[in-house]
Amino acid sequence: MAIVAADLKGYLSASMPENDTDTSGGAIDTAGRFEITDIVATDQVTVISDGADTRTVTITGRDAAGGIVSEALVLNGATRVVGAQLFERILKIVLSAGDGTRTVTVTRDDSPTFTVIATLGPNITKARRLFYDSASESGATTRYEKEFWKNEHGTLQLNNATVKLTADPSAKIEIGVATAKDDTGSVTNRKTAPGGVTFVDDGVAQNVPTGALAAGETIGVWVKMVLAGSAAPVKSTFTTELAGTSV
Repeated sequence: MAIVAADLKGYLSASMPENDTDTSGGAIDTAGRFEITDIVATDQVTVISDGADTRTVTITGRDAAGGIVSEALVLNGATRVVGAQLFERILKIVLSAGDGTRTVTVTRDDSPTFTVIATLGPNITKARRLFYDSASESGATTRYEKEFWKNEHGTLQLNNATVKLTADPSAKIEIGVATAKDDTGSVTNRKTAPGGVTFVDDGVAQNVPTGALAAGETIGVWVKMVLAGSAAPVKSTFTTELAGTSV
């Protein structure tokens, strides 16, 4: 069977800094995903599992005043648990432990819709947006963080493999493909540019090294964010895409 979109999965890197001094990048972290959907209005959140589950879900975000706040909710299996904290943006979601079978869904408390913010499948323990707690400064500021794409098809190779920035509503982001597959490269901190990486804007496809991504292989993608001096808060997300062909 040909490779389908569900076989191509995005993950975090091992070092996702929350400040401008810690290491950024490294190897793939297959317990972390970068897919978080912004909530469109300040609201509470809910958590629910697809079966027996008593793990703790800690949600961290910003409140309406811009402060970073957290709330820990204990799962009650497939019964929805509603939080009390009001969130204006979600920054990260962390599960207290992994589970090889359960899927946890975090949603906005906009009953009866319950708009999904993030889905943490089996063995996924965290989801987060890049550039946690990044702020503009008096002058222009550039930061770099790393995500990964992985071909999780059991046997097939993704041919003509490319990575592209497909959406960047705030026009603050560029991306650059790592110079080798399955790499573990990092930088001293997220204000340090990765060597040898060429950054491009949205809509520009970059080739994966060798042009193919075999079953189980990964490709690192460096993400560059440029904030002008004293810039307004960026409240949008961006989207990357791994694409190619298969037999």
